[in-house]
Amino acid sequence: MSTKIIHTFIACLLTFAISFSAASNAMQDNQRLPEIGTTGAAFMSIERERVVGDFYMRQVRSQAPIVHDPVLDSYLNSIGQRLVRNTSGVRYPFNFFWINNKEINAFAFMGGYVGVHTGLIDEARTESELAAVLGHEVAHITQRHMVRRMQEQQRSMPMTIAGIIGSILIGMANPEAGAAGLYATMGMAGQSQINYTRLYEMEADRIGLSTLLAAGFDPRGAPDFFGRLAEKYRYVSKPPEMLMTHPLPESRIADTRARAENMQRVDVPPSLDFALAKTRVQARYIGNTTNSDFESMRSSSNSINQQAGQYGLAIRALDSGNIDLAYKLMQPLLERYPNDPFYIDVQTDILLAQKDYETVLSWLRGKYIQQPTEPVITLNFANAALQAEDTELAEKLLRDFLLKQPDHPLALDLLTQVYERSGKRAAMYETRAEALALRGNFRLAIDQLHTAHNHTDSDLTHKRLNARIDQMRSLEQQIKSLM
Repeated sequence: MSTKIIHTFIACLLTFAISFSAASNAMQDNQRLPEIGTTGAAFMSIERERVVGDFYMRQVRSQAPIVHDPVLDSYLNSIGQRLVRNTSGVRYPFNFFWINNKEINAFAFMGGYVGVHTGLIDEARTESELAAVLGHEVAHITQRHMVRRMQEQQRSMPMTIAGIIGSILIGMANPEAGAAGLYATMGMAGQSQINYTRLYEMEADRIGLSTLLAAGFDPRGAPDFFGRLAEKYRYVSKPPEMLMTHPLPESRIADTRARAENMQRVDVPPSLDFALAKTRVQARYIGNTTNSDFESMRSSSNSINQQAGQYGLAIRALDSGNIDLAYKLMQPLLERYPNDPFYIDVQTDILLAQKDYETVLSWLRGKYIQQPTEPVITLNFANAALQAEDTELAEKLLRDFLLKQPDHPLALDLLTQVYERSGKRAAMYETRAEALALRGNFRLAIDQLHTAHNHTDSDLTHKRLNARIDQMRSLEQQIKSLM
């Protein structure tokens, strides 16, 4: 495949990230947009769409800097699933994940996968603004915009599905990769292609706003975020990646604002979870907020800002090795909200750093009894048990957790460590194989399963391993069929 073709498709298809593409003049509210979201079935079935999405999610896991943070994952998915429950056209489960990247960006692709850069929540001022971006990405998936765009491209320039999607994923997850070629080819997209994608953007805006309202968020979060972003970077020499590749004209902002103003006004109270998630990202992943900034937040008259500032200082103290200060900062927060997952996670790390295993296990056991389905508590409890060398407890917790979430990379990695420490070699290789398969490395995963086969005399285990090897080979063949 030529570099020119690849760059053309990047330019055309990156519009399915937070979409800042050029929009047409504002439409009248009574002008009906085409119902394009339900088409595309002749080009790609829903089941095949899921297969393709699953394959490329494996590639993203292997190549992109995904944040495996139980607290942030739980928060992001709570917002995302709330939006999914309040929209139509959902054909399969959705998965939301973080990319550790300072760029303001988010992206969606087939199979219900939505990636969000840490830089996005750093820029957002309210939970409704964050939800506005997620709602827009959800709409791209439910309306099958990527499938439709691929169908149109395939008519004029036949390519494999893998070639089309593979050319855009790196740019979605890591905009710095191949950016020079992207900018050089932006002019190659014809006017008809631009007009075609405008329809997607208008529909995603419209449906996203309706979803926001139905989910209990403020629809004004969309124009507030997009408008502020456009104004903030209007005259800078190097705007965010998405504004460089997808301009946000006044016409689109005006149209979105007009639609939001015509909707029911929703007064959404400030969210502590949003403030804590944003602070966690700033303190641990982006690093562009100083301790003085957190001190200023802590001195605020606003209760949520006070807690967020103190939480940020506790994380910074913990990560810099000042365990005593971190412990001191966390105590007032825990006294006020003893069951908050954000606080439980940091307190667990503090107690583990103090090697106070008896206290941390007793404390987390109580939390687990109260909230056995809370992933943050379960994963922290399992990790604490692993650090305390209670591998039997850690194994039980993780195996139970993986029954509900079998494709959880962090849980699989932890369980692999548990088996290694407990000397269960066959189980260790088998679990490592599953973790490798999630990252698309089927060849090495199959090798690990063969190695597991050599570490057990159980006929039943041999049969299970052989069956799993056959399944992974079948997955490999499915992938090759996409090439």
